[in-house]
Amino acid sequence: MKWTTCVVVALALAVVAMLASTAHAYPSNVTGIIRDYGYRCDDYWAETEDGYLLSLQRIYHRTPGARRGVVLVQHGLTDNANGFVLNPPDESLPFILADKGYEVWLGNNRGNGYSMRHKVLNPSEPAFWQFTYDEMAQYDLPANINFVLATSGAATLAYVGHSEGTIQAFAGFSANNSIADRVDVFVALAPVAYVGHLKVLLLNALSHLDPIEILLLLGVNEFNLPTALLKLIPDVCTLYPPICNNVLTALMGPSVETNQSRLAYYLRYEPNPTSVLNMIHWSQGADTDAFQRYDWGEAGNMKRYGQRTPPPYLLSQMPPKLPVALFTGGNDYLADPIDVARLKKELRPPAVFEHFEPTYSHVDFLWAEDANVDIYPHVLRLIQQYHH
Repeated sequence: MKWTTCVVVALALAVVAMLASTAHAYPSNVTGIIRDYGYRCDDYWAETEDGYLLSLQRIYHRTPGARRGVVLVQHGLTDNANGFVLNPPDESLPFILADKGYEVWLGNNRGNGYSMRHKVLNPSEPAFWQFTYDEMAQYDLPANINFVLATSGAATLAYVGHSEGTIQAFAGFSANNSIADRVDVFVALAPVAYVGHLKVLLLNALSHLDPIEILLLLGVNEFNLPTALLKLIPDVCTLYPPICNNVLTALMGPSVETNQSRLAYYLRYEPNPTSVLNMIHWSQGADTDAFQRYDWGEAGNMKRYGQRTPPPYLLSQMPPKLPVALFTGGNDYLADPIDVARLKKELRPPAVFEHFEPTYSHVDFLWAEDANVDIYPHVLRLIQQYHH
């Protein structure tokens, strides 16, 4: 028995030693990541009409006097600005754009880890988490666009969204065309509006529960993994990479494009928080196969919307002068090809450009090793064509 105990202790110490020996002083935030790659980056705060303070990162181009325009890049569901800069500069869209002379801004939606501030509310209060992508569309989108233009001095910008960064744009631009007046082009990576055919296990599971049941279980709170588990994930991925690959596959779709050796690094910065209500809103879309505002129940809907059912977002009411480009993947579990086909059919005016990658999953538009060949040259060309 003593011998067995000694062996177990020795093995445990060996694992601890191995993890310690491979420890690395990783940057603590997105600004540190960007600066480590040699780019100048400053942090800013945009205030929304309802009092949230949104974090923005401004990446400057590295050629004096060569600014070609301004690009606002907006992250996806349970992500933040980190997701766009976790690959080396020649494989990350913001750096590629900066190297071409563009001033690049990274947006952060309310409650995503970087945007945890409010003029009155505290993240420890349920009222802070009383939001969904409705509020991101109504408040965060215009606040970021207006702030970026006012600070940069530019008259217009190009908008690149991924995942939730597209659904808030489709919702925001269709409900209020004036938001898009100073946007020259909208590039949608893994575009989402309808999610009736999504295969994301968590959202599918939530869609089968009554929102009241979810709120009784989780409360009107932050939605995220426990802190202890978040800290453990990178080390687990280092020791057992297939585990993390299987988890990502279950959540976002099977990826043959993402560099598997970098999964542990990615998961040092992912996932990131959102609100429980926002996750319920996504699950409602999966349940109803509708692109509409949050369903508060008949009484709540009457109070908020003046009708018993939540109003739909109409893709046919997108701004007629706003060019939209769609980049889609065949293995995307969140932006399923069937749902994307419906989006394309209803979008008016039609997309000016469409590109389909049959093997791409939801995260491959950020992390695929060949995205700088498959996707980003098209994005750059579109921005050059429409953003002057």
